[in-house]
Amino acid sequence: MSRPITAKVAVLTLLLWTGAAGQPARPGNPDESTSTPQEEPLAIIVNRKNPIENITFDDLRKLCLAERKHWADGRKVTLALREPGQAERAAVLNQIYRMSESEFTRHFLQGSFTGELKTTPKELATANGVRRFIFNVPGAIGFARVSEVDDSVKVIRLDGHAAGDPEYKLKLPVP
Repeated sequence: MSRPITAKVAVLTLLLWTGAAGQPARPGNPDESTSTPQEEPLAIIVNRKNPIENITFDDLRKLCLAERKHWADGRKVTLALREPGQAERAAVLNQIYRMSESEFTRHFLQGSFTGELKTTPKELATANGVRRFIFNVPGAIGFARVSEVDDSVKVIRLDGHAAGDPEYKLKLPVP
């Protein structure tokens, strides 16, 4: 009886020593575990009637911070963001605002209190909600995963680069 237990202990020791215990088999490239995670472009979307085709990163940041309140055609800018806790929102706060969620909240509360800001971004639960809002509000701008964009909205370029170009700046890490 002691022999089967010894064999089991030996196999378990070997598995633990090699690091194979509890690891699923990985077909394909053995170097995959060292590669960087995939990223999905985060498209900048506007109402189809908005004449803008391209925006600079600096102008986008000014729109998002409500430092610039109107489009070139005079329409009021209305920002649509996903709700707190959503990956798209976290990417926008990190990459465009360069703020945490609490800093973002403080920015808009302070702006509302001082009267510098008349509106705050519209918060929506889903990508479909963001698209529908932008479809219905001519001055709206928002963000969505490229895979979630449809022809109800227009995707604009950022610094001359289309979403998906290697030089495109807004990216959402894919788990």
